[in-house]
Amino acid sequence: MADIRMCDECGIRPAVYYETNMINGMVTERYLCEECKKKHGFVKTSVPDLFDGFFAALTQPFGMFGEPARENRVCPTCGCTAESYTKTGFLGCPDCYKTFEPLIMRSVAKLQKDVKHTGKTPTDARSPEELRYNELLKKREEAVAVEDFQLAAKINDEMKKLKGGAK
Repeated sequence: MADIRMCDECGIRPAVYYETNMINGMVTERYLCEECKKKHGFVKTSVPDLFDGFFAALTQPFGMFGEPARENRVCPTCGCTAESYTKTGFLGCPDCYKTFEPLIMRSVAKLQKDVKHTGKTPTDARSPEELRYNELLKKREEAVAVEDFQLAAKINDEMKKLKGGAK
């Protein structure tokens, strides 16, 4: 059974707050009870209080968006509301993504440059056909570089077959 850590200040009550400070490379730790924490003027802030304003700011539309900041949408599966999403940033189930899509997209658009991925696709995410097509493309370029146009034409025909063109 773990020993209960007592308050470093009064030594009477159990510690419920832990504080670490680093000053000039020196780390100090303090364990305080509720009363000593209040006595020293520390204000307890809960995590939801810290993030309420943050997530609300993300979902407030800019002038270019015509929709109101608060929506009346409710997820039919879990009952999550648009207001709870804007307040916490959390969704209740996979169906919430469909229900709150416009709201989510506005948030993403504010956080990122765009809502579509424009970077490179990982190699293992490509289909075997796409990998084969890219391989043929390189071979065709090599054949053209050495002026083997017959081989280039054969490779080109094979590429068309892969793309679903002429057979």
